[in-house]
Amino acid sequence: MNEKQKLKHETYNDGFLKYGLIKPLRNKNKVKIGEEFEEIGILPYELMSIRDNDNLIADSLGYTIDKKIKVPYRLLQENIKVKINEEIYDIVKKDSSDKINLYLYLQIASNKGVTEWQIKK
Repeated sequence: MNEKQKLKHETYNDGFLKYGLIKPLRNKNKVKIGEEFEEIGILPYELMSIRDNDNLIADSLGYTIDKKIKVPYRLLQENIKVKINEEIYDIVKKDSSDKINLYLYLQIASNKGVTEWQIKK
């Protein structure tokens, strides 16, 4: 292999996350009775440290960062949720400078009016 052709191999060794959408659960009368996580795919991830600058930007924009993770680059829809260890997160920011890695800034999802997430297993 030529020295100029260095093989770059990323590691994502903190586990696997599931990503998907939150779908409403309805009874036979079409009344919403809860929500469920509908999985679209699985990605390996690596936990990253949250920089002070990340927190300053988040505070100024009105959100908090609970986790920052690195995953292999993917195009993800805007309303995608992430599930790590049975906890569901909103993606509040996505960042990629190299089209190899995608950095996701996650905030624990708030459950609007439903007492408990119903997780589809």
